[in-house]
Amino acid sequence: MMKPIYIFLILIMVANQSKATSQIPDVVFFGKDTLNFYDSPLDKIEGISDKILRLRKDEYVVSSDCWKGFRAEWRIINDVLYLSNILDCHSEKQLNPLIEEILGIKFTDGLIRADFVDGDYWAGKNQVYEQSFYTPIYKQEIKFAINEGRVVNSTKTESFECDYSDKEDLKNFILKNFNPNEIEDLKVESIKVSVNIKSDKTGRIREVKIVHSTHPATNKLFQDSIMKLPCRPVYFLKGEYWSFEESIYLSFNMKELKEYVR
Repeated sequence: MMKPIYIFLILIMVANQSKATSQIPDVVFFGKDTLNFYDSPLDKIEGISDKILRLRKDEYVVSSDCWKGFRAEWRIINDVLYLSNILDCHSEKQLNPLIEEILGIKFTDGLIRADFVDGDYWAGKNQVYEQSFYTPIYKQEIKFAINEGRVVNSTKTESFECDYSDKEDLKNFILKNFNPNEIEDLKVESIKVSVNIKSDKTGRIREVKIVHSTHPATNKLFQDSIMKLPCRPVYFLKGEYWSFEESIYLSFNMKELKEYVR
């Protein structure tokens, strides 16, 4: 029989792993926008997750991307926040009767006014999936300042785009900045490289590191070409600059490359 201390340690490890995984977010409908809340306003209700799970009589799955077992949908109408749905993360089964029992409030015309919500809540849209490994990153963010369910202020944050965000545009820029005289001597059929790029909050590149290359003799060429890029995208998390190391994998056909830089 497994000792209690080992069971406790296993539970801690599972909990840490699940919380490291990006969770299925609550959705908020705001005008014509559909955004994802970074934090659920339902968390204002102490023990809400345990309360809902204890009331469930059906079978359900608690997965690493939804450790609460459910998600919520919200609407902002005339600067007031309303709860419109509680749904199972995977089956999409509606769980509204459970929240009615917990709050002691019935849905009216499909809505419950969220008077229990106070504080600042960030929401985002247009997720940048290549940056969202554990933390969701979005191109646009809105901070909602909420007082007893009423939105008293909202502030938008926009990411800084770059003309070379697309991989093909990036590849073409690199090719244009190769020195054709140095390419002439290469005897390989193709070059594959893995590159890490660090940039600052202005989008300016500060460091280029070749992590792997099938032809190391070209590393300096790639580094010099990439350093000439005028910008990289800049993203934010809750209004703060999102500092990350960008990883890019590139593959060049040598015949095509020589024709391009001619």
